[in-house]
Amino acid sequence: MYIGLSSQNKTWWTHTSLVPSETHQKVSNVINGVNSFQNKASLISTYLSLEAVNRIPVAKKLAIYFKAAIVATTFFGSRIAAGSFYQRSTQSEIGKLLDGAPIWENKFDVPELDKKFFFIDDDNNFEPSLWHHGINSIEKPKVFYKHE
Repeated sequence: MYIGLSSQNKTWWTHTSLVPSETHQKVSNVINGVNSFQNKASLISTYLSLEAVNRIPVAKKLAIYFKAAIVATTFFGSRIAAGSFYQRSTQSEIGKLLDGAPIWENKFDVPELDKKFFFIDDDNNFEPSLWHHGINSIEKPKVFYKHE
C-alpha cells in the first residue's frame, strides 16, 4: 500500500513492499486500526445522540424523522471526524516505523516490488509467478525518509 509521508514541508511517497516484512505488518496494523476507532466513536456518539433526542424536552417534542436526522447526522459526522483524527494522530507513529525507507516525490514513480518482479498468474490459481518479464532493476531512490 502506498503511504504519504511529510518531510521538509513536502509530501513524499513510499510503498510498504520496500520495507522489511515486520515493519510492513506493524504499519498495516496501525493503518487498519482506523475502523475499530471509527466504530467505537460512532457507537458512543450514536448512544449519546439517542439519549439527547429522548431526554431533552425540546428534542422530545420533535417529529420522529427530525430525531432520526439528528442521530444519523451525528453518526456520520463522528465517523468522518474520528477517521480524520485517527489519521492525524498516527502520522508520527507511522513516520517512526518508516524511518529510513526510500521515498519518492511523485507517487507514480514509487515501485511496487511485489508487482515489478512478479505477476499474478491467472492460469495457476492466481499465484505469483516467477517468470521474468524484462524488468531486472528499479530506479534507485534519491532520498530516504528521516523522521523528524
